Amino acid sequence: MKRLDLHTHSTASDGTVCPRDLVRLARYSGLAGLGLCDHDTVEGVAELKKAGEEFDFPVIGGVELSVEFSGITHVLGLDLAGSKDRPPLLSGLQKLREERNIRLFNRLNELELTLDWDRLLEISGGGQLGRPHFARAMMEKGYCRSIQEAFDKYLGKGRPAYVPKVRPAPQEAIGLLRSAGFAPVLAHPISLNLPPDKWPDIIPKWKQDGLIGLEAYHPDHNPRVTEFFVQLARHFDLVITAGSDYHGANKKTPLTWVNSRSPVGLEALARLKSRLA
Repeated sequence: MKRLDLHTHSTASDGTVCPRDLVRLARYSGLAGLGLCDHDTVEGVAELKKAGEEFDFPVIGGVELSVEFSGITHVLGLDLAGSKDRPPLLSGLQKLREERNIRLFNRLNELELTLDWDRLLEISGGGQLGRPHFARAMMEKGYCRSIQEAFDKYLGKGRPAYVPKVRPAPQEAIGLLRSAGFAPVLAHPISLNLPPDKWPDIIPKWKQDGLIGLEAYHPDHNPRVTEFFVQLARHFDLVITAGSDYHGANKKTPLTWVNSRSPVGLEALARLKSRLA
């Protein structure tokens, strides 16, 4: 059975592959379908859908929102109906992201790590500017040898150039996604850093807010963690999803990750759609 990858990124945010090439790669990688969930933007979705038609390949547009709860995690919003509307939260988040990038640029200058703003925009490829693009520019200038080193020394949380991001609460993000007709799925839940006994209290509340799915299969989850979230999703009747969180050259996980690590196929889309009906 072919596998479904509902969590990838493109040049519309912090990936290195454009939406069209992402679809082409997915088509020839043996995937059953592809979901594009760029950070705080749906700007790549139009190109994604056009490529889906060109390559006769199932695609799902979406978005990934950062939320603040016991650390940082993310909620995917999957536009299963192909709506032309977008969650109203996105405009505000994009403005905050732009302000954060300017503060980050200025902070790096204060640290005598001077970068060229026009070059940063070139590296972003016309998509939303993010920390991986700053890291690549820093590599070009010889300030670090890798993206990971840039984060470890300067850009990561608690490091000298880190600028906090304003994030909504999970309930707000989930509710706004549902109101826009998107299917909310909790991404890589391990990132919440919650002990196992806390999840039975949290999931019912978020499900009441509109949560539909749980990304149990993700590269950050080892087999034990994956099984925990599979059982959690089944217990609370959430749809189990899988995602490679593919970012192209910005992360090491290949687009084919779900082929060998996940049992989730196109049936998950039918389950997600039924919860929205």
